[in-house]
Amino acid sequence: MISIMRLITLFILISSQSFGNINYKNSPLFKLLFTYPFENKIEIDEIPHEALSVEILLPKKIVISEIETFYKDLGDLEKNKKIFKCEIKSKGEKVTIFSLIKKNKNKIQVNISDAQKLENKNTIETIIDTFKIILARRFLNDYIKKIEKDISRTDKKQNRIIRNNPKKLEMNVGIMYNIYQKNESKKVGLKSSLETLYKELEEVKAEYNKIK
Repeated sequence: MISIMRLITLFILISSQSFGNINYKNSPLFKLLFTYPFENKIEIDEIPHEALSVEILLPKKIVISEIETFYKDLGDLEKNKKIFKCEIKSKGEKVTIFSLIKKNKNKIQVNISDAQKLENKNTIETIIDTFKIILARRFLNDYIKKIEKDISRTDKKQNRIIRNNPKKLEMNVGIMYNIYQKNESKKVGLKSSLETLYKELEEVKAEYNKIK
């Protein structure tokens, strides 16, 4: 997951620099992580239902965890095997949606139906758009944590070399010369790595803050 995350995010950062400010829904991040919603057919209790579907390039565990939290915030959630049933109450009206999550090749497919031939299509489209935002922010937040962990690990290595390297000039030109030079070289490399990580961290945080 992390290696895929890093490759995707680096592509996003390069693309955003190339194309300038663009609507986040049409950003490289959203195009890579999600497909556009499309009409589909699913079965609930062996009964065919029309649905809107979206495919997501994130682990199934994350998608399920986030959709459960999302639906609990929206209304009353019931989970029966693979089906998520959510009753949404707003302004005196109630909409019931059914969601089926399944793996489709290397992506996770989320299918949402109202069991009424998509009479609430606009509502479902809004739910999908909001869920995309939630997942995109989760993706970038996880990546920010990964970079911060890398920074901490690299910083510890650098501090250990600084502590252990001999400081007296007469030692450094004597028997410790080669060790000193090798450690100094490592220190320079680690400093460069830290600078790169800090720059990447700021860029990813900027992308995170664009999604609201």
